[in-house]
Amino acid sequence: MLYIEDKEYHDEVLAFADKIGMSEQLEGRLQYLNTYAENEEQGKTCCRLFKDFAPYSYFFIMEIRQLDGSFRQWFNGGLIFHGKHDNGGDGSYPTLSMCLAPTDGWSIHT
Repeated sequence: MLYIEDKEYHDEVLAFADKIGMSEQLEGRLQYLNTYAENEEQGKTCCRLFKDFAPYSYFFIMEIRQLDGSFRQWFNGGLIFHGKHDNGGDGSYPTLSMCLAPTDGWSIHT
């Protein structure tokens, strides 16, 4: 399950992805988070997306379902947009995230 905590921001990111021709890439990453670790057990995980400080990026909290049906926080990370604005993921501002190779597009960091 995927919960968008800031719909207005999400719409802004989707519009940006469409504008730069990377909608499909972003949608693939969102789908990955939507079904992360479910292994045919639908509803096992829940990913909550929040606006991140890095441009066009998200902070996420991954939750896992407990035996009683409630969810608890499992781990957190970021769905970070990399491009020319951050030197391709070298750890500099504004993303403060590292990529092993220069990256254009969204990358999941935990």
